Amino acid sequence: MTVDALGDFSADDLAALLSDRPDLAAPPPADLAELAERAARPSSVRRALDLLTRPELTVAEAVAATPHGSPQEVAGLVGFDPSPALARLRGLALLWDQGRSLRAFFAPFPGGLAEPSPEPLSPGEIRAALTHLPEGAHGVLDKLTWGPPTGAVRDADRTITEPATPIEHLLARGLLRAVDPHTVVLPREVALHLRGGILREVPAEPPTPGPGRRALRIVDPAAVGAAVQFVQTIEGLLDALTRRTPTPLRTGGLSSRDLTVLANAVDAPVGKATFALDVAHAARLLVSTGPAIVPTDAFERWLEVGLAGRYAEILRIWFRSRRWFALGRAEGGRPLQPVTEAPWAPDLRRTLLAPLAPGDAVDPDTLSAWMEWHRPALARAGDPTALTADVLTEADWLGLTAFGQASTLLTGRTGDLPDGTAALFPEFTDHVILQSDLTAVATGPLDRPTAAALALLADTESRGGGGVFRFTASSVRRAFDAGWAAEDVEGWLAEHSRTGVPQPLHYLVGDIARLHGTVRVGSARSYVRIDDPVRLSTVLEHPLAEELGLRQVGPETLVADADPAEVVAVLREVGLTPAAENAAGEMLASPPPRRPPAPVPTRRTPADPAAIAATLIAR
Repeated sequence: MTVDALGDFSADDLAALLSDRPDLAAPPPADLAELAERAARPSSVRRALDLLTRPELTVAEAVAATPHGSPQEVAGLVGFDPSPALARLRGLALLWDQGRSLRAFFAPFPGGLAEPSPEPLSPGEIRAALTHLPEGAHGVLDKLTWGPPTGAVRDADRTITEPATPIEHLLARGLLRAVDPHTVVLPREVALHLRGGILREVPAEPPTPGPGRRALRIVDPAAVGAAVQFVQTIEGLLDALTRRTPTPLRTGGLSSRDLTVLANAVDAPVGKATFALDVAHAARLLVSTGPAIVPTDAFERWLEVGLAGRYAEILRIWFRSRRWFALGRAEGGRPLQPVTEAPWAPDLRRTLLAPLAPGDAVDPDTLSAWMEWHRPALARAGDPTALTADVLTEADWLGLTAFGQASTLLTGRTGDLPDGTAALFPEFTDHVILQSDLTAVATGPLDRPTAAALALLADTESRGGGGVFRFTASSVRRAFDAGWAAEDVEGWLAEHSRTGVPQPLHYLVGDIARLHGTVRVGSARSYVRIDDPVRLSTVLEHPLAEELGLRQVGPETLVADADPAEVVAVLREVGLTPAAENAAGEMLASPPPRRPPAPVPTRRTPADPAAIAATLIAR
């Protein structure tokens, strides 16, 4: 590309170019010469071509496949009016070098065509050569027609007087030509004749979804139910993480065993639990680095908003995340793995679901064809059919589709649900219905305090808009272990029950209260053995003893709630010379000092394309 060519761009044209091709604007180019050099780089040309629709990409191939790339040559090759596509290519600065960058990108065979033949066959000669071909010859032509046009053949340049094989017949008639002793090529004029004179078959318009069979008044409640269930799945998984705190794998991510335990805790399939954990991680509701996988402070803030607000945040993250969540579900589920990063993921989701309006039927074949027409470059990410299936599976879990139709929730692509859609989400409740079979039924989603208390007192038996919870000896004991007294349990049940407390539940609580605490078990992170009572008293009276949780549990033994390294440091301040030991009493070397966590990298604010364009024009 030349600077003079870019000089024809107005400020608005340059701003549009920099907006469509952001790699040209970071960092801002010093002048038009640097901008032109960047725009001609193969990597930048590839990114620009990734933005094209199927007709536009076909026109770009046609420009590369024709000798001069003129509109007349291109029109004859593509079979439709290329003017809109050529205008798009000019706006992306892909044509100002007479197609040289496109030819370099699509080389060696643009459009699957060989170079023009030095002595091309006429249409009549081609038709005559194609008649009465032996069996197998047409199969060879079919393999080469749409490219690549070359094949490996032994002694390709030999003189053939009496052809015996299909390849020899094709060579003798000029339908194949030898490039070197080992390679044959299908001449351009023969390939175009077999293609019907066109570069590629391009449908005039992509298929669009049709209306579904069910009314939205039936689809939307089911979709909202799925959305609420997914939000509750995330909440349940992160609550389970708080109790279990699994250790991440050395390569990152969650182990299959921990995943299975978490999925069972929320009564969800492993694939759905994997997806929920990955979405929560993308939303920064949990952290997977460090000694344990645990929820973050953002999780607590997320719980402070209503169900519609929680769902809108999850939906916004799903559409914008650069992770391909299906990779985490592969091979039985590997959530939180770094390999799920995929820069094309947001674009693929938006493109695939773009044609759907609330009430439309969800047909995977139609949506896959739509994506291949509008963004054919996305097909490089994988099989379009498989990619479509992955997106639609997640869309169904999120409530974007239900009963095979698009729901009104799909209008919340930007993360802002319309008022009418947000009103479909149920309000929180703080009451349950206690039954004599030791179950509690929630008629709607429980607010956070009620759900947290009930999670202590009972086990989740089923989930849905509300849920069913079962009281057992172990679940009630869990509440006593957390510090509740019998009066606290009885009072909470009476306050949050719409039907009173059944007698069997009274008996269960009373039985657990009588037995609880007869045997005491405590916890400590380190211990200290001091055989001198005076030194022991000195340590207990130190100001830091309370912060470390130091307390005496025997005549010569203290325990602490701090790590051994911290206890050793305090004892040295007191003037003692402690030594660390393991559980067998063997001496250990001093533990190495801990390193602070690495700082979180800050993202650069993207430059303003209009401001850069104005600067370049001024210079």
